[in-house]
Amino acid sequence: MCCGNYNTNLAKLISKAIMDATFRERFLADPMGTAQEFGFSEADRNELARYEPQKLRAIVEGPRSRS
Repeated sequence: MCCGNYNTNLAKLISKAIMDATFRERFLADPMGTAQEFGFSEADRNELARYEPQKLRAIVEGPRSRS
């Protein structure tokens, strides 16, 4: 999907953010809180925390945000 070694939970969360504009805005506003609501383990949240906010935005919004 995007960036190498991500787990299935992270892939599902990112996929939902790509497909659902309302969820995407909530996710981008609070990625860690959204991940916790999504049932992420501490290890999953730690993996998500490694992503810079700009990188997460580029991933879920697509190419237009990368320019």
